[in-house]
Amino acid sequence: MSLKLKAEAAAILWVIIASTAQVHSQSGRMRGQPKPPQHHDDRETLRLRVEEVLLPVSVHSDLGKLPPNLQRNDFILTEDGKRQVINSVMHTPANVLFLLDAGGDSTLKNLNLNRDLALKVVDSLGAEDKAAVISYSDQTNVLSAWTGDKSALRKSLDWRFQPGIKSDFYQSLLYAAEEVLPNVAGRRSVVLVTDGVDSFGEMDFEKVLTALHRARATVYVISQTQILLRELKSRAFNPLSSYEMLDPSARKRIQLLRAYYRQLEAAEITLKGLAEETGGSMWSPGTSEDLVRLSPQIVTEIGAEYVFAYSTERQPDDMKFHAINVYATKPGLQVRSRRGIYANVIAKREAMRERSNREVARSTSKLKGRSSERRS
Repeated sequence: MSLKLKAEAAAILWVIIASTAQVHSQSGRMRGQPKPPQHHDDRETLRLRVEEVLLPVSVHSDLGKLPPNLQRNDFILTEDGKRQVINSVMHTPANVLFLLDAGGDSTLKNLNLNRDLALKVVDSLGAEDKAAVISYSDQTNVLSAWTGDKSALRKSLDWRFQPGIKSDFYQSLLYAAEEVLPNVAGRRSVVLVTDGVDSFGEMDFEKVLTALHRARATVYVISQTQILLRELKSRAFNPLSSYEMLDPSARKRIQLLRAYYRQLEAAEITLKGLAEETGGSMWSPGTSEDLVRLSPQIVTEIGAEYVFAYSTERQPDDMKFHAINVYATKPGLQVRSRRGIYANVIAKREAMRERSNREVARSTSKLKGRSSERRS
């Protein structure tokens, strides 16, 4: 073969080898080359989480006694109209938060009645029960944190209960629901001794009710409303009041009394709503003596609370209000429960934290993949 033909053959062979290497390089299959990162759909698959709901339910017997040996199949429980499987029915120790009205006109309201009633209820608490005490007037005052020490509770009520002038009612309820009740686990009861009047009028009732639903607290209301209405009626609506109002100073006083009367009428509706929505009870006795004698009934109602446990699936960011209904299938039983619940706040926060961690991990993985691409 001539030198010219040999040179042409060598050139053709070199072109073939170079082309083959380029094809292998583009395909990414050559040994030692990293595989290109696989790009997944960034949309996260929706994952449901299972929440065990602990629902307080009051169960009474037609005979007026606590019904013994309650079983899961004695009840039907629905959430948003869908029947749920009840895992257990438990009778657990109580956590009782006393929220006491300590504000207002001392010539009209006997504020010591509120403290005296709380003292009687404290004396009747069980050995494993816990309690905390808040009073409100011009501001919210924590008299005692959660404790099972009855002597400490009595001391806080005797020495730290101080009357004020105004009544910061709604703000104290919101503080109780968001800051105090979450500090204890298990069933939570609020014993609210009040006239229900707020001096500031800045808080929305629905906001407070939502906070109580999130805390899954049962509200028991003891109101001085009827006692005060009777007293006010004799002062502000007596036959001589029209003549008394001829005097400017008397007219101002009577107008304030009548305004308070209307506030009390509206507050009674609000208080009844708080009790009914949360599965509690309300008492509005006509005399001071009847009010103090209510302590056995309050203790009995709190003692009639059971905890129903059931499991349900929720979305991680569930913010909806879920309607609850509980029915007794066993004759002779009467049940009362809250109107609904929100998803457990702690579980929801944990789910959101887990989701955030997954997003951070996914972002980190993407950055590492891009760095590998640049190095290759």
